[in-house]
Amino acid sequence: MSIKYFLLCTSFALFASTHAQEVYKKGTILDSILVSGTTDESFALYLPNGFKENELSSIVFIFEPAARSVIGIRPFIPAAEKYGHILVCSNNSRNSSYERNFGIANNLFAHIFSHFNIKEDEMYLSGFSGGSRLACAIASLTHQFAGVVACGAGFPSVPNYKPSTQEYAYVGIIGDRDMNYREMLKNEDFLQLLKFNSTLITHKGNHSWPAPEHITRAFDWLHLQKLKKASLEDSDEVMNLYMKAFKRVEEFKAGNELLRASEQYERITKTFRDFVSVDTLVQQHQKLLASKAYKKQTTSLADIIKLEEKIANKFNSRITSDFENPKKTNFGWWEKELAKLDALEEKGDAETQNMVYRIKFDVFVRAYSRKNTLLYEENPEQTALIEQFINLIYPKNE
Repeated sequence: MSIKYFLLCTSFALFASTHAQEVYKKGTILDSILVSGTTDESFALYLPNGFKENELSSIVFIFEPAARSVIGIRPFIPAAEKYGHILVCSNNSRNSSYERNFGIANNLFAHIFSHFNIKEDEMYLSGFSGGSRLACAIASLTHQFAGVVACGAGFPSVPNYKPSTQEYAYVGIIGDRDMNYREMLKNEDFLQLLKFNSTLITHKGNHSWPAPEHITRAFDWLHLQKLKKASLEDSDEVMNLYMKAFKRVEEFKAGNELLRASEQYERITKTFRDFVSVDTLVQQHQKLLASKAYKKQTTSLADIIKLEEKIANKFNSRITSDFENPKKTNFGWWEKELAKLDALEEKGDAETQNMVYRIKFDVFVRAYSRKNTLLYEENPEQTALIEQFINLIYPKNE
């Protein structure tokens, strides 16, 4: 049964379920809760301290690429406490086929909707890396979720699993050392062309779950979309979020992070213009955009992205060829090219160093993912090749 068919046929009936709820401890992560109707599927659960069994609750379904449910839930706890979200993360969904993960997600949804009273208009999805792609696929196929928090990766490669019309709010979160950084920048451009209600939060970080601070920023933004949609009047809550967002602009400017300051200006003006006057902010943003320092950072990033694309394409083509013909692999070529990267990193600015980190880690991930695949196959030549690749990128004696 497809995930789309399952949700359309069952979820709304389950919102009104009178299923007797089990009593779970609040304010702590409960791991390995068995999914009803299965013998080998489980999930981790976090109930915020303000959770009430007999009231409707919002919920976040989280997908962790290595099925580490506790790790997946931890960054979301502050946001859960702030907004009252139930957190659920599967112990079985991991980087694998979409069909397999859709089946696991269906079972999980069936369990949750029959055991908890869930707000129909406050269901959210999130994930990291491959889990992010899965969350986007489910949201795009089902049209049942209010928002997606996509961490460390964009959309699936399957066209039908990508958004085409506005059905949910989208928040992307990406570190500047994440190998998917370029992809997420392009995704934001794509969503703007679709006139999708979306935002992108960039931060200093590599390919890992974002810090709780950034997850909470994402849910602050999603909460404001809810308030905007409901046409609620200005409130102390909105003003507190506004002042917090503006303070972050000042922090970015003070740290000479002008690209992030511009990103934040744009997010504030689009988000809060329905609540407060943003004319002064627009003027401040325009002044920043016209400054020599901002233009210099913009040009630097554009040049780096262009160079990164060129190097990454060259490396990706070469690594594919080498894995297909391990006996013909020329490690001298790789040593020479990686030495060029090291020289760039040593002499370059922060943007250049971030680029080198992204390229190296991308090659490592491509090699390591193939190593995992070979665990189920007998191909000693490719296994040896991958081990040599990994040691070449990140020598063991370092």
